[in-house]
Formats: sequence, C-alpha cells, structure tokens
Amino acid sequence: MTTSGNPRRARQALSYPNYRLFLSGALISNSGVWVQMIALAFVIEKLTDSATWVGLAAMMQTLPAVFLGMVGGALADRFPRRIMLMFTNTAQALIALGFAAMWASGVDRPLAYIALGVVNGCVNGIQLPAWQAFVSELVPRGALLNAVTLNSAQFNASRAVGPMIGGVVLAIGGPGWCFFTNSLTYVPALLALILIQLPRLAPADGERPNVFKDAAAAVRYVADQPGIRLSILIAGVIAFFGQPVIHLVVVFANDVFEVGETQYGILAAATGVGAMLNTPFVAGRGSRVPRSLLVGFGWPIYGIALLGFALSPYYWLAVVALAALGASHIATAATLNTVIQLQVEEALRAKVLALYLITLLAGLPLGAQLQGALADLIGPRIAVGGAGVLLAATALWWVIRGRTKVLDLS
Repeated sequence: MTTSGNPRRARQALSYPNYRLFLSGALISNSGVWVQMIALAFVIEKLTDSATWVGLAAMMQTLPAVFLGMVGGALADRFPRRIMLMFTNTAQALIALGFAAMWASGVDRPLAYIALGVVNGCVNGIQLPAWQAFVSELVPRGALLNAVTLNSAQFNASRAVGPMIGGVVLAIGGPGWCFFTNSLTYVPALLALILIQLPRLAPADGERPNVFKDAAAAVRYVADQPGIRLSILIAGVIAFFGQPVIHLVVVFANDVFEVGETQYGILAAATGVGAMLNTPFVAGRGSRVPRSLLVGFGWPIYGIALLGFALSPYYWLAVVALAALGASHIATAATLNTVIQLQVEEALRAKVLALYLITLLAGLPLGAQLQGALADLIGPRIAVGGAGVLLAATALWWVIRGRTKVLDLS
C-alpha cells in the first residue's frame, strides 16, 4: 500500500493557511505526547517490572476520556472549538511539568504517576472531540477527506518521530527530561491556535449542554446510520485487539529482545514510520478507491502484521512487522474517520465523533489491561499473537460477508 498518489491531490488541504497552522502545531505537540508516553511506560515498567502494571497505567490514562468524551462533544458543538483547544493544551503542558517535577523529586510510587495520568486522561476526554471536529472548520467539504487523512498522517508521523526522540532523551537524560520536553512542545501548538482566525460560530441552540440528552440523541442517530455505525464498531475491534501493542512494546524491548532505550524508541516508532510511508497513497489515490476496499485490505493486514510482530525471532524483523502494522493502521483509521466526517450531520458532528473516540478510548485500555495480564501469565508473544489472530479472523469474516459496503455511502 505504499504506492504514491497524485502529489497535488495528496496536498490539497495544505493550500488552506488555517489548516497548515493546525497541522504544524499538532505535529509538534503530538510528537511530545509520544515522548512522554514511552517515558511513562518506561517508568512504570522500571518501578514494577510488571506488564500488568504497564497495562493498568495505559488503562487509567485512557478510561477518564471514555466517561468525559460526551461532555467534550456536547461542549464542542456549542462553544468555539479553538478556544477549548487553547485551554486543554495549556492544561496538558502543566501536567507534563507535573510529571517532570515528580521524577526530579524522586517519587517512586507507580500509583502517583498513574494518578496524574488519570488527570491527563480527563483533559484529553474534553479535548479530543473538539480536536477532531475542528478539522471540518479549517477546509471546505471537498477537501475534508484529504484533511482527515493528513491529520491522521501527522499523528502517525509524530508516532514515528516522538518515540525516536524519546528513546534518545531517555538514554541521555532520563524520564524527567522526556516529560519536560513534552511540556515545551505545547508552546508552538498554542501559537498556531492563536494565529488561526475563524468566524465565531453561533451555538446550536440556546439550551445549556445536557450530556445525557446529547448522548442519547447521538446514539439514536448512529443507530440509524449504517456506515457510521460500522465505522465505530470496526474502530472498537481494532482498538481492543490491535492498539494495545503500543503500550506493550516496552515489554518486548526489555523482556523479549533485551535491547536498550534507543532500540526501544526505534521499536516504538516503527508503526509511525509505516504509516508515514503509506500516507501518500491514502491521501492521494486513496480518495479515488472505494472506502470499503481500503478497509477491506487494511483491517486483515493489521491482524496479520500484529501476529508477525509477536512471533518475530529477531528484533529488526519485529521493527518491519510494526511498520507494516502502521501502514495498515493509516489506511483503516483515516478511512473510518472520513466515513464519519462525510456522513454525519453538522449539528451532531462533535457528539458523534465523541462516540467514535469513546469506543477507541474504551477498547484500547481494556485490551491493554487484558493483554498485559496475559503477558505476565503466558508470555507476551502468545498474548499479543493471539490478539493478532482474533483481529485478522474478525476482519476476514466481516469483509468476506460483504458487510463493509456501507462505508461507501455518501
């Protein structure tokens, strides 16, 4: 899937200045997030020597966003999303400084780091629906597919750059400098948000946000939209079986391949590198390929690549397998997000995206906790390899039965 697409089509959304500012700020801040993420996993594994604890830390960072996602969606449909993002980015910079201060002061209790991770997860839950919905304000509808794909590409580019930087900083300066580095990356993100100029959107109605009412309306709407419904379901399956490997890479680096911090950073970055290599195809020619076909190939390959990683006898073969996983991830994730963005009504955009994100954010920590516990019981290779088999089997069953055709609805 690495064939290059039409260069002009692949860069369509970048012709809009507001989107360029958004993308550049996001790339820098998300790279910092990955620097912090691998440092935090390293700290938890170092303090506990347990894959179960690593999975627990991942779960506790993510679960708060599950419960607060609809709050964020309701707020993002009523208030200026740019202002919301400025507040949440500031809060996350302060949290990163908090992690740095904890490590510098010698805090060695894993629960303390997990507790601050919970706070970060709460902020993330408010931020993510606004972040996803904000893209639609920066480009016209005709460029939305390209904008969503490039937004996914910058996330995966940060997943390639961030862990590599994190591995080097971790080896030279330790976790504290990783946390401090992340805090600095929010400065350009905030500057970009300040420079973006948009007309203020009127609130959807005069009522105060009602989370339960908004959630019920969003669920009813999604239930009547087969393309959106299937996109959210597939995203949840991939999050549960496929994405926990992001947090368990540290276990493979330390216990399976027995490599140092720099090699750990390279292993963690491999999925992002694979996604970057596949971005030209997805952003260019991918817009002319049926969405059901992109998912129909990318989803099964995701599971096969995960199995290949788990069974890799050599470190560099594992790196290649994770790169293949990243290539399939960009094809599926960008396509599923685009289906939702194109099929949803504007008045419900942020709330429906919140449901999508809640599904992702619930599946990943639950899967990470389960796979982490199984890794301690039966070994990381069997735990992650079994997840790869189940992911590939589920994908093939769904694709062969033709259930993905609804993704092509306009």
